[in-house]
Amino acid sequence: MSVSRYPVAIAGAGPAGSAVALALHALGVEALLLDRPLAQPFRIGESATPDVAGLLDRLGAGHALDAHLRYHGNLSLWGSETPRLDHFLHRGQGHGWHLDRARFDQALRQEAMARGVTALGDSGVDGIAPSGDGWRLQVRGLGEVEAKVVVDAGGRRSPLASRLGVERHRLDRLQALACHAPNHGGLSGYSLVEAAPYGWWYAAALPDGRALATLMVDQDLAREQKLDQPAQFLAAWRATRLLAERLPPPARLDAVHAFAAHSGCVARAAGRGWICVGDALMGLDPLTSSGISGALGDALAAAPAIAAMLDGDLAPARAYAKRADDGFRRYLAERRRHYRQETRWPEQPFWQRRAFAPAALAVPA
Repeated sequence: MSVSRYPVAIAGAGPAGSAVALALHALGVEALLLDRPLAQPFRIGESATPDVAGLLDRLGAGHALDAHLRYHGNLSLWGSETPRLDHFLHRGQGHGWHLDRARFDQALRQEAMARGVTALGDSGVDGIAPSGDGWRLQVRGLGEVEAKVVVDAGGRRSPLASRLGVERHRLDRLQALACHAPNHGGLSGYSLVEAAPYGWWYAAALPDGRALATLMVDQDLAREQKLDQPAQFLAAWRATRLLAERLPPPARLDAVHAFAAHSGCVARAAGRGWICVGDALMGLDPLTSSGISGALGDALAAAPAIAAMLDGDLAPARAYAKRADDGFRRYLAERRRHYRQETRWPEQPFWQRRAFAPAALAVPA
């Protein structure tokens, strides 16, 4: 059986994986991009903060934001009974974007392929073992692949790093319970965030004219209160103040879709011949709206470290791990600060857990 050989194999073709492929191509490094199929067809929308445009320009992929909705700021009911509008212009920033995630991800993959990156759809890594000075992978749909460096861009499960025995720290059990509304109501241009005793709600307009309504709640609390069931989900939605006013709930729902939204990170960011990027490196609370920004930033930082690995130099990988550690520490401090601003339900489990959340967790090299 013939073996395909690439300097770099990237497991995961979401924004982080495609961005790594683009950044490596700019450095003259060939990579194989492996894209596994989605477990479910429902795609959760996502916000892109204003800094995403500059990151995409550095990758030569600014067009990936074409046809998405402008996002001007956040309307929130958090820590107070009075709604608050936080406009990006008040921070001296431009606008962000409300994304059609499937379209955004596809644009980045297609840009990578247009530049000659080999991408394999409906694939995944079924096995990995050391081979010479690199790795031998069992790739679904292709067979055996040899790569000197492997990149885990496979999301919050860190699937490739876990196969290498790298532990992942999980800080909470937050999940997103989501559905689409038939129209975006009074949400155009803004994200809406509303705290509740059991968690918090997020809603945003989508480019296709619909809206996304999402409840962020811990898995055990969702089960106990049956919030993952359409009837109770709708009842909780109707009981909101700001959300129900701006985005009235539909009369009925057929299903509520659940997605992982917990905070966590790998115990090691990189090692000899491997590196993690995006959610596979660290999963951030959706409250930060920084998932896309973080994925692109990781890719741009990881590419030089990967190129150095190919030459046997691990110093840039250690610097990359230090960057990840510093970033995750800042994130945890900010996360705890933001959750502590909500003091209306101190006895409720969701808020008690976050009041005593850790303020630091190392991500060593």
